[in-house]
Amino acid sequence: MLTQKTAPKKNNQENDICEACGTFVELGSVITEDDTLLILPFSGPDKTSVEQLADKYIQAAQTRFPEVVVSVDYKEIEYAIESKVSLKFECTAEKLIYEMGLSSI
Repeated sequence: MLTQKTAPKKNNQENDICEACGTFVELGSVITEDDTLLILPFSGPDKTSVEQLADKYIQAAQTRFPEVVVSVDYKEIEYAIESKVSLKFECTAEKLIYEMGLSSI
């Protein structure tokens, strides 16, 4: 069972309680205006399969947000390939919108 906690206000941020579920949140602590970088990790048995999977996520980001900056790093480990796709969005809202749609990719 979730319990409601109260905390002192800090840095002029406002405390609030969700009316739907009763949880406590300090507004401004969850979302910040400079939170624009999303890193997605991928791994697979070979580079081709990892690239194909990563490309789906990259294409989805570029289709919705053409100004997104993409970088990809590959690392070979013993029996697999790991990849980190970095997506740098223009603003926090774009990143959040993209994250909310990840399950549909």
